[in-house]
Amino acid sequence: MDQDQSRNYKKYNSKNPLMGIVISNFMKNLKETAATLENINNVIDIGCGEGFVINCLDYPKITGVDISKNALKIAKEKNPECNFCSGSICEISFKENSFDLVIATEVLEHLEKPDLALQEIRRITKNYCILSVPNEPYFRTMNFFRGKNLTRFGNDPEHVQNWSSGKFVSLIETYFDVLEVRRPFPWTMVLCKK
Repeated sequence: MDQDQSRNYKKYNSKNPLMGIVISNFMKNLKETAATLENINNVIDIGCGEGFVINCLDYPKITGVDISKNALKIAKEKNPECNFCSGSICEISFKENSFDLVIATEVLEHLEKPDLALQEIRRITKNYCILSVPNEPYFRTMNFFRGKNLTRFGNDPEHVQNWSSGKFVSLIETYFDVLEVRRPFPWTMVLCKK
């Protein structure tokens, strides 16, 4: 693999059969959650990375935002019909109520101040959000048993936040009405409404 490929890219393209199963289950849960929503015309995927989530969605207008220009280049190649721009989840350059659905999967655990991101997500959504993070300690345990990040007891070096499913839902409830919680192992996925 190319040295410039991110951990995210490598995860979605892993040859490890266990990773293939958990990623497929995650995407299946994401698609099923999104399919329950009506009147969704304008979607943003914040922290879109290389566009793997966008690639599995079926909406007329999708925007992807990420801080990595390399990731955005790959995302655009995979999803040429979508709009992409560089930016931070804590300072999103869109007006209030710009999107019917805001998606942020596997982003909040990387942030020193996830509350700032949640405030921005609340500001730009008209209605819905789908948010996901690793469900701890299951995520770290899975990593450890597959031999990843052993010296950190399975914790990813880029993860500065660690939430159990219950703690994450409690955090989200301070900003949104939680409509559904899914736990596609080893993540927590929350559908919420403004």
